[in-house]
Amino acid sequence: MGNDQVDPEIVTPVEALPFPFRLITSAWLTGLVARLLAWRRKPVKLGGIVLFPRHSDCLTILSRDEYFSLEPVYKAKLTAVNEGPFILGMDRSPIHARERKALYDALNAVDLEWLRSEAQADLASRLAAIPSGGEIDVVGGYARLVAAATSQRLFGINGSNDSMFMEATRSIFGYSFGGDDKKSRDRAVKAGHYMARWFRDEIARRRAAGTFGEDMMGRLMEQAELDDDGVRRTLGGMLVGSVDTTATCVAKIVRTLGKDGALAAQVRSDVDDPERMDGWCNELLRRWPHNPFIPRKVIRETELGGRALKPGQSAFAMTQAAMLDPDAFPEPAKLRPDRDPNLYMHLGHGIHPCAGLVVNRFQIPLLVGGLLRRGLAGVGPIKWAAAFPHRMMARLG
Repeated sequence: MGNDQVDPEIVTPVEALPFPFRLITSAWLTGLVARLLAWRRKPVKLGGIVLFPRHSDCLTILSRDEYFSLEPVYKAKLTAVNEGPFILGMDRSPIHARERKALYDALNAVDLEWLRSEAQADLASRLAAIPSGGEIDVVGGYARLVAAATSQRLFGINGSNDSMFMEATRSIFGYSFGGDDKKSRDRAVKAGHYMARWFRDEIARRRAAGTFGEDMMGRLMEQAELDDDGVRRTLGGMLVGSVDTTATCVAKIVRTLGKDGALAAQVRSDVDDPERMDGWCNELLRRWPHNPFIPRKVIRETELGGRALKPGQSAFAMTQAAMLDPDAFPEPAKLRPDRDPNLYMHLGHGIHPCAGLVVNRFQIPLLVGGLLRRGLAGVGPIKWAAAFPHRMMARLG
């Protein structure tokens, strides 16, 4: 396959999502639903689904897997596309504990400051190529490319080429945590085969060379807890959301700032303060989050929020509504970058937070801050590929 060719069978088409998944692509709809649920505060039953808007109830759902199971929702999908299990498809168990520890031990051994400096250099180079008054595609020409480069450095593979790498991760992510139609599944399974081969080939190359490297692949290979297939499964499962999670968050934040010049100026005044910028990004994502809800399956009779629950029902942690709960976010309508970062649910919570959170805590603010330094003279609408921002043009100062 050539330097820029992509297998068309793994490309996520640029098309609208069916309702109710369209909620994710509409800031107005997600905001309205979240505000209504947050105002009501009590659980809402819709057939076999129960929506929970309170922050404390969402924490319970995401932390108590003995009642609210993740496995029926994600295990089969993740196993199919990853050619084996991954911790984000497992409830608590000895295997989950061992593989989760191996992942975080490896991640903690990676030089995150080096990753940060490389991401900073990447985005600076791309912005420097845009003349004053010029336009940049915030998604396809900026956030996705920088996030893909960071992922390649972190995990130790490049794929056949950058375009193949990004399309494979997107198609796998979209099926694993989104719709369940045959076309999405076929795309994701084929993309998963590519990804598994990339990892197997690189792991075998490093074994033969006797040099493992200092990225996550190398750190996992140094450990005794996982065999080579365990290393591949761990890296593959973690890689899935590494590109488009970042790009989606950046696109939604920048689109929100592009419609509010006064707010953009306020955030721009903090671009040299990493902690404040992280706070601003978290707050802006409360208005339009990466994902407004997280589903779980009820597996034992229990009670939550004053409602009795039975096995087989689906409990949805309505995370956007939860982040409007005044019990956790006093004066929720106000954007305050000094709030406790542990309160947010943008990238999961409880026993299954996004493992890439430590990377996105610096990468998303860097990407947003780079654009603000140049000045957002205008931001266009988002063009979508399923649930993922695909293109959004911005004019820079």
